[in-house]
Amino acid sequence: MKIIAIIVTLVCCGLMFFVKREWKAALLVMGAMTLTLVKIPGMPLHNANFLLQASFLLSEWKQLQQHAKKLWRMPYLVGLLLLVSVSALLAALTSQYTGIKETIRSELLFKYFALAYAFWAVKDEKSLKPVLEVSLYCLIVLTFFGVLNYIDKNAMFVNALTEGKTSMIYEGVALGDVFTESDRFRVQSMFKSPFDYGYICAAMLILHLHGWYRHLESKKAFVIALTCCSFGILICGCRTVWMGTVFSIACYSMWVFQLDRTVIYGMIAMILMIMSYYTVPAVEDKVNKVTDVFIENSETAGSSIQLRMSQYMLVLSRTEGHEWLGLGKGYWSSNFAEDKESIRGLYGVESVILGYLLERGIIGFTLWATFYIIILLYFWRNRKRRKALTGLGASILTLYLAFSIGTGELGSVYPTMLLFGMTIKMIESEKRRKLLYAVLLSIMKRKNRTRKQQLGLILKAIRK
Repeated sequence: MKIIAIIVTLVCCGLMFFVKREWKAALLVMGAMTLTLVKIPGMPLHNANFLLQASFLLSEWKQLQQHAKKLWRMPYLVGLLLLVSVSALLAALTSQYTGIKETIRSELLFKYFALAYAFWAVKDEKSLKPVLEVSLYCLIVLTFFGVLNYIDKNAMFVNALTEGKTSMIYEGVALGDVFTESDRFRVQSMFKSPFDYGYICAAMLILHLHGWYRHLESKKAFVIALTCCSFGILICGCRTVWMGTVFSIACYSMWVFQLDRTVIYGMIAMILMIMSYYTVPAVEDKVNKVTDVFIENSETAGSSIQLRMSQYMLVLSRTEGHEWLGLGKGYWSSNFAEDKESIRGLYGVESVILGYLLERGIIGFTLWATFYIIILLYFWRNRKRRKALTGLGASILTLYLAFSIGTGELGSVYPTMLLFGMTIKMIESEKRRKLLYAVLLSIMKRKNRTRKQQLGLILKAIRK
């Protein structure tokens, strides 16, 4: 199985040099969905998703200058990339646990910069068709391994790809067997974390919902995608994924569709009920007693609001005197590997907010928040002209924020950047098409210009 996964990765890397750009975007999405655990020995970049992105850049080498010019015309994207670069480099320079080279590679080039790669890879909304087609097959594969995982109570794909490795928390336990004997069994499918499995299913559900609404895929394909995504979302066992899915679907529906007041009030009531679950201990206890009926040997204790408050107070006490820059990027993982007792009590710091405050301080958290606020403002300002596409972007952002704040980022950033990049490009291509149409119409009305002058103006408009 491991050899097959490596062969698939190498084939996909090779295809980057032969297929059209929209299919390259589909291959990048495929990697984010199914190849997160694949490592290829003997290669400069062992990680499959690193190799796929590097292959994409190499395949576009002759066009990189042109791509850079297109990117430069997008102040929003340039500002986002500069912001995240400052944040990452500041974190690396103020940390004793990570180096600049590793930060540039794993935090920028092959993570956040995927925003630019996806922007370059697609042309317009029709470019989603290959992405939808490939992601549908990926969902079927994910569901196949998910069903096997559920039946056998162990993730055979995870064990095959991580042979010889064991859990950092549960010493001596294979990564695919972590939840086998757990009180709350979770399905991992092809991911190390079951939460990542649930997240990618939720993100693909939003993408296929948009594809079906915009007639980019058939009803049959959408039903298959809906079935696979629903299975992954429910069986991953993460209540934060459930909450994020409801929030994101509600966001897309209210943003895109014309809903009557009754439906809107119903969605708001549902959102308030979910929020009360995470903030009111009594409500959480009642809901847990109901949901635990479907989980074998489950014992639910504690409350999320109490847990979050205790974690927050612990982070405040640990970062005293280092509030602005935190304790350094990589503080948790480094200390966990060397001396677990030194970070006792921090095992459950699972919110991105707590993580940033702990390792990057107030400045790092502010830069993180600013990054996503800029993205939200972009979608909001373009909502009237491109309601469906901005709704897609806003719903993906809603899903990411709910997930990262509830559980931590885990592996959610890379696929989120891919979806953001494609969405922004589709919005811009539609704006450019309408602008070009207006220019051509204006030129045709001016009869005092010669054919040569009209042609020159048309070519100038196209180059812009």
